[in-house]
Amino acid sequence: MVRQLSLSLILSSDLTVAEQREGQKSKVGRILQNLKYDLRRRKRSNDLSISSRLMKIPEPARAVLLSDIAYTLRGDIDDYTQIDFGNDKHMKLLKAAIDSSISKVVGKQGRPVNEPMDKLFIGLRDLYEASTGKKATAEARYSNKPKTDFEKLIYLGYQIIRPAQEYQAAHKAYERAINRNS
Repeated sequence: MVRQLSLSLILSSDLTVAEQREGQKSKVGRILQNLKYDLRRRKRSNDLSISSRLMKIPEPARAVLLSDIAYTLRGDIDDYTQIDFGNDKHMKLLKAAIDSSISKVVGKQGRPVNEPMDKLFIGLRDLYEASTGKKATAEARYSNKPKTDFEKLIYLGYQIIRPAQEYQAAHKAYERAINRNS
């Protein structure tokens, strides 16, 4: 089990953050974000300019957006041509649909989650608790050195992927993994 956990962690470390964020999703997200900014800049809503802007969106982004518009405006309109861009309620719902589309396409902002490392820490915790019968706890140490057997275990597991880091970084990564998955 430890071998399987560490192997998945090592294999996933080959991907860089830039490689994970590139691709079709980022392009679609950029297109939708630009549409949102264009709508925000408008002083007055013009049916022709906004509807033509919506129809000029490339296909993957357009499909996502139109499905969100249909869902958000489902009680007010029957067809896309019935959207009144001068109506404040319709514009508010349109902006909500664009925000919903962006959140579906673009990943969360902030530090990317290292899922294999989370699996490693959770697997180590479960393995330690099953084999020793003790509760797996890790604490931050003033000396910046692991003290208990479990702390040494998570520190060694963390050093597989980031050998230059100290125990404090391993403890912080462990705490984040446990908080995300609890």
